[in-house]
Amino acid sequence: MRIPPTSDMSTAALQTLINLMLAQAQECVWQRAAMDQLRDGTIARLAIKIAEFYDAAYELATNSSTQNVFPKQWLTHMQVKALHFNAASQFRKACECISQNKYGEEVARLQIAHSLVKRGFDLLKSYFPFSSSASSGSTYISPAVVSDLKSLQQIIQTNLARAEKDNDVIYLEAIPSPSALPAIQKSEMVKPVAPQEISDPVALMLSNERRVDTPPHPVIGLPLFQKLVPFAVHQAASVYVDRKERVIKEDIIARLEELSAVYHSSIQSLNLSATLAGFEQTAGLPGPLRNQASEVRNEGGSQALYDMWEKVQQASSKNTGLLEDAFNALDEEQENDESYRSQYREQWNRPESHAFTSQLVSQGQQHRSTLMSAQKADQTVFGKLETWAKIIDVLALPEQELEQSVPGANNDDEAQSGKEAIEQLRNLLDEMDDHLIARRQIADRARKLSNADDISPVLLKKAAQITAKSPVVKIDPAQFEELFVDELRKYDDILMEIDRQDERQGQVLREMARVHQEYSRSRESGSATAKRERALQNLSQAYLKFKEIKMNLQDGLKFYTDHARGLVTLRENCLKYCYHRSAQADQLVE
Repeated sequence: MRIPPTSDMSTAALQTLINLMLAQAQECVWQRAAMDQLRDGTIARLAIKIAEFYDAAYELATNSSTQNVFPKQWLTHMQVKALHFNAASQFRKACECISQNKYGEEVARLQIAHSLVKRGFDLLKSYFPFSSSASSGSTYISPAVVSDLKSLQQIIQTNLARAEKDNDVIYLEAIPSPSALPAIQKSEMVKPVAPQEISDPVALMLSNERRVDTPPHPVIGLPLFQKLVPFAVHQAASVYVDRKERVIKEDIIARLEELSAVYHSSIQSLNLSATLAGFEQTAGLPGPLRNQASEVRNEGGSQALYDMWEKVQQASSKNTGLLEDAFNALDEEQENDESYRSQYREQWNRPESHAFTSQLVSQGQQHRSTLMSAQKADQTVFGKLETWAKIIDVLALPEQELEQSVPGANNDDEAQSGKEAIEQLRNLLDEMDDHLIARRQIADRARKLSNADDISPVLLKKAAQITAKSPVVKIDPAQFEELFVDELRKYDDILMEIDRQDERQGQVLREMARVHQEYSRSRESGSATAKRERALQNLSQAYLKFKEIKMNLQDGLKFYTDHARGLVTLRENCLKYCYHRSAQADQLVE
């Protein structure tokens, strides 16, 4: 069925858009020419063609067949731009006249340019008299357009004043009338070219229809309805995707992350890094510990934590004060209400305070409970700080003093006795490093397999089998259950590999614990090596505690800052309520 196009798709409307886009394209060429400082005559020819495109767009846009298609600001934009580039072409032509010693023509063209710019500003004022477009830019016209017009006006005024003075004093040439000036030649650098997909869509669609096995066309895509599938098949595909994602996220990624977290936690609890560092480096500070000490030292040591603790306590006290202000305001209002009630008895007939304050009181109690829990957590953090402050201060000592505080281990017999255990621990750690790399590779392989896992062809084949005997047979997603199970088996190898990772990690961690325990027993508690290892372990643990306590205090400050907003709101609501009740009481007393 053929129907006439709507007005926005009429020939005039489309031609308007074509000319508007050609004007903008030509303007890009003009701007490049101006930036490259081409000859003024060349730039003038480019500019006059831009103005012609804008004029043509405006004429088509105001055609009777396109009324109300383009908004008022579009029409004004076209007119202003046409005047702008007409003026710009005259200005550039005037600049060319200087090099040709045509001083009278220069003045005439500058006068025309000045007149055209003035018409542009008059146009803005007439259409938008209340928008102050001439000075600050209309709300309907881009500020950049108005700014460019204003800049052009200033340049033209300056050059016109100079040219008129030079001609009056020096050259004394006659100024020709506008009609006597030769027309500026036009240079058209752009043209409208319709893509082949638009100019010959039928041939394209027929060609795309014939090539079934080729990739879809980048513009029109696949033939219509080619990928349309029964709704039940679509549901089945969604069910399979959900199950696949659950396998990837929970059974693979989450398990791998959990295994790695257990491993790192075990290594930290055994303090293996300090043990290895203490054995392998019998004097001085190990490199990692040196870096940790420098970090703690730069961040201020325990004093920085105590300063943060004071800030947390100040924030806690401030929040407590806000809550007390809210409750005090409610209590004071209730006392005043009871005082008036006892004074005026039956005459005091307004509802009691508790009838209105139950919700505010409930909110306040919740805030009080939250504050008490937070303050209890603060004390736990403070206890950790008090416990570890001294050894954190040792870690924050200058590097030379810290080195002197750590005992050395120079007994060769002790070193030889623990060498075998240390080598075993190092081998186990190297093996686990390989496992960690393998786990990242397993996760990447699982994601790639999931991204490429599309069972749509299999589902369609299964659906065709179900409807083979009768096309009216109802297809249900449950009929694809066995297919889901079969397709998900492609992930079994990965799951079995994770099971092997889990089993081997358990063996390695048990072996680590056994070797570490034997190594610890073999060290005499009073030996230099044992003292050094304990010192390094304590310092390493102090660094971890420093980071942990700092994070706890930062979380505390953030909590109290966020909680204060709710308390401020509660206090303001209570004060508003009390003010309202007080004003009501004053009216009743009067």
